[in-house]
Amino acid sequence: MFFFIKGGGVHIIDFTEFVIHDSSIHIVTPGQVHEVKRAKGSYGFVFLFELISFNNVQNIENFLFDHTCFDVKELSPAYVFDTSFASELEHITSQTWAEYKGTGVLKNQVVVNQLSLLMLYCMRKKATVAIVNGAGKNDVYISFRRLLNTQFKSLKKVKDYASALNVTEKQLNEIILQRTGDTAYNFIQKQIILEAKRLLNIGIPTKEVAYELNFMDPAHFSKFFKSQTGFSPSAFKNIHA
Repeated sequence: MFFFIKGGGVHIIDFTEFVIHDSSIHIVTPGQVHEVKRAKGSYGFVFLFELISFNNVQNIENFLFDHTCFDVKELSPAYVFDTSFASELEHITSQTWAEYKGTGVLKNQVVVNQLSLLMLYCMRKKATVAIVNGAGKNDVYISFRRLLNTQFKSLKKVKDYASALNVTEKQLNEIILQRTGDTAYNFIQKQIILEAKRLLNIGIPTKEVAYELNFMDPAHFSKFFKSQTGFSPSAFKNIHA
């Protein structure tokens, strides 16, 4: 979690640029690639923590996990607060930092409680109740996205996800189409491509990326990648080197 007190510059998260505003919080999850290009004079705090820290606060755990599962264009990782609220955020983050550096009794619990408060402000700011606490058909969509995030390397067919979610292929596609205007198949393809981009971006050789994503033939992976992005894996790596 980045808290920018003074903004300036951009933060690139999973190949999408987000302007760094004053009094803003950016959430970056494991597996995402990111680069902070701060303007001179910008400053703030960075907190590193594990999701398990919030396993006793289900709605916050779900909120953070959904940032792992949803595309940054669908669930933005950037939360911008009014300048009138800046002093409150600075107070909380300063307290959190002081507790982390201190030796007080139950300091870890205090730190988690303070971070929880910041997450709650983010949840309220972006009004993500529909995503975090969805009901009915929306639950199936959320479950699909969470399952896709963890199983996309092994489950490549829509019927596999439909079976795991106890719905028919037709029902799953209808739910996703109604929610997003896209198909389950396209989401599976996009997830594979996103992970491929992440791995290529950090310098993993194309052949190893292919095997990591369960492509038996690297040439097949390269053809698939180009058909989805318009670039060969090597061209993509050169662009983002």
